[in-house]
This record gives sequence, C-alpha cells and structure tokens, in this order.
Amino acid sequence: MPTPSRLLALALVAFVIVVATAAAATTRQPFKVTSTLDGKSVLPLRMHWLAYPKLRPSKVASVDFLIDGKVRWVEHHAPYNYASDDHGRNLGFLITTWLTAGPHRFTVRATDTIGRKSTDSVVARVLPAANPPPALGGMWTRVVTAADLKKSDPKFGGGPPAGSWKLVFDRVGAWHLDPLGSGVVNQYVARPGVIHLYAPIAMAPEGIGVTRFGHNGIGPQDCTPAGPFGTYRWTVSVGKLTLKAIHELCGQRRAIWEGVWKRVR
Repeated sequence: MPTPSRLLALALVAFVIVVATAAAATTRQPFKVTSTLDGKSVLPLRMHWLAYPKLRPSKVASVDFLIDGKVRWVEHHAPYNYASDDHGRNLGFLITTWLTAGPHRFTVRATDTIGRKSTDSVVARVLPAANPPPALGGMWTRVVTAADLKKSDPKFGGGPPAGSWKLVFDRVGAWHLDPLGSGVVNQYVARPGVIHLYAPIAMAPEGIGVTRFGHNGIGPQDCTPAGPFGTYRWTVSVGKLTLKAIHELCGQRRAIWEGVWKRVR
C-alpha cells in the first residue's frame, strides 16, 4: 500500500502534468497560417505578400499584416494579400522603400469567425532604397486642368480633381498630392531621362493612409493596387520639370503627371 508521502508525490506529479497540458493547450495555435515571406531572410523592394490560413475562407474573419508589431494592412477576402482586398483581381505589393534598411519583423495574424487567432512571423532584412537624381528630387507643382482630365480612363472610376497638384520625389517614392489634401505615392526608379513607375505604396490600413507634406490620408491606389506600371520621359530646365508619358495604362495618373511642373523646393 502506498505511503502518504508516496501518495503526495504522485499527486504532485499528476498536478504538474495537468498544468503543463493546460499551458500547452492555451499556447497551441488553433489553426495554422503561413505566408509567402516564410523562409526569406532578405526582401526585395517589391513583392507580393500573401497569407494562407489553413481554414475555409468562410471561417476566416480577417487577416492582419503587421510590420514590427504594428498593423499595416487588413484583409477580409481571399486571397489574403497585403495592399489589396478585391478578391484577387489586382494583387497589390509589399513595397519596402518606406522602411529603414535592415531587419524587420513581418507577421500575419489570422482571426477566425469565433475569435480564435493564429500568427506566423519572420524576421527579414530590408534593402536600402535609392535617392532620386538631384535634378529630380524635391517638390514640384502644376495646375491640372479639365483638358488634362480627359486622359483619365472610365474603367478605373472617376477622374482626379482639377486644381493645383504637388509632385514630390524622395527615397520613399513619387508622391502626387491632390488639391483636396490627400494623394498617392508610387514606387519608381529614375534614370537619366526616364522614370519607371510601378505600384502604389501601402503603409497603413485602407481608409487611414499616412500623413506627409501637409497632406492627410495619403492612400494606396491610383488606378488599381497593382498599378499598372508606367514609364515617363523627364527633363529639367530652369526650374521646370517636363514629364511626357512613354507607356502609361493608368489614364488617371497620366492626367496628373503629364505636363510641365514648376519647382517649389
């Protein structure tokens, strides 16, 4: 017959097992989620970032995309892709030019319809973004007219507003800032005489945007979250920047960009 001390020891062992099992149950994720960043140690300046919750889409309430612990995008519809939530019609991009060069933590957090959450994280190094050519860098302004707006494409919705626009080239991107106090920033690469424009840069959840250059709610879309990409010829002479579209499928952006800009600073 076990002695009292032996019974106490057995009870303590059983208690420890129960506590350990309960702790494991509370830390174990209720379902798995992965992302296209898994296994990457260095990120390009532009890539698609998709999350894959191991659930039927009808069971997924939302997917948050966090960078360094801060929510930067929220998706509610599959495929769950950073910078677009339009059922996969136009996949936006994770463009990292706005982040400092070096390591950052990228996390996807999926929430199911009963409130359970699962996460997947990776620490990856971000590459440095290039500064614009000195002649191009800085802020420019021009008046977008009704004639300019005729270049807009109805398939992308309404045209941009007429009025005084600003255009800023910096390390983050090419910012075009509208007369209403908002705007869009695109990734670009500038070479002598040519600017290659890529997709809008998403830095905050849709509907919030970022604040820069005195403008608020600068968002992640021109024509679509995926662009389309464009190319412009540029020249600078006596404080004036002339932009001419070489290849541009986003009529709204062409309506804003194409013309003569005056340097502000």
